[in-house]
Formats: sequence, structure tokens, C-alpha cells
Amino acid sequence: MNALRTLVRPTQQSARLLGAQRMFHVGQPRFTGKTVEATNDSFAKLVDKADHPVIVDFYAEWCGPCKMLGPLLEKSVAANPKVTLVKLNVDEAQELAAKFKIAALPTVAAFQNGEIVDQFVGMRNGPQVEQFVKQHAERA
Repeated sequence: MNALRTLVRPTQQSARLLGAQRMFHVGQPRFTGKTVEATNDSFAKLVDKADHPVIVDFYAEWCGPCKMLGPLLEKSVAANPKVTLVKLNVDEAQELAAKFKIAALPTVAAFQNGEIVDQFVGMRNGPQVEQFVKQHAERA
């Protein structure tokens, strides 16, 4: 009986291989319903290669309206788990801000398949933010 258990029980090496296979098939993690801070290096992975709608909050630390809008976006995205909120500090990612022609803050853009499909500039109230996020969550 012990010999049978030994044959059936996976070895440490086979367990690691099985774990590696599982991880291989899982693919990239989905951050839906979450808020993630992006950098120049991580932006493409988080936004361009996402398989779901992504809302990008282009902001700066010194921007008062950005500080008011941020929590509204985070709350709305948490309530709509089919989208991800990616926050990008334009002072630290000037190349990306220039690429997307960010001329005023806050700017919020909805991305689908790596392309901007909708955006707004300036402060919005809670219901307007909720409607914007919900509209793009429904595209998932």
C-alpha cells in the first residue's frame, strides 16, 4: 500500500512543473475593478495590451481638481469591475502625456484595445463620473 501512495503522490519536481503549467495557462492578470499606478514602462502592458476597457486618469500632484476627481474615479471603477483605472502622473511620464496630447488637467480617457474611444477634460461631479465609467464598463 505504501508503494502505491508513493507512486500516486507527486514529487516536489512534478508539483513545481504542474504549478508552472498552471501559471502558463492563466495568462496575464486582469486588474478589473482596481486602481493601478502606471509608469512610462508599465503603461503599454496595463493599457495597450489590456483585454478589457481601461480608464486612464492623467493627473499631477499639484493639480487641485485632480485630487478631487481621483477618489470619484476610484469609487466608480470599484463599483464597475469590468474596467480598470490606470493613474498616470504626467510630470513623471511627459512622453506619454505628449503622445496623447494632454494639454489640461485632469484629463480622463477611456481606452479599448489600446485606442482612446472617449475622454473628458476638467472636473466632473459624482453622477457624471459614474455614468462615464459605467458606459465603458458595458463595452466589456
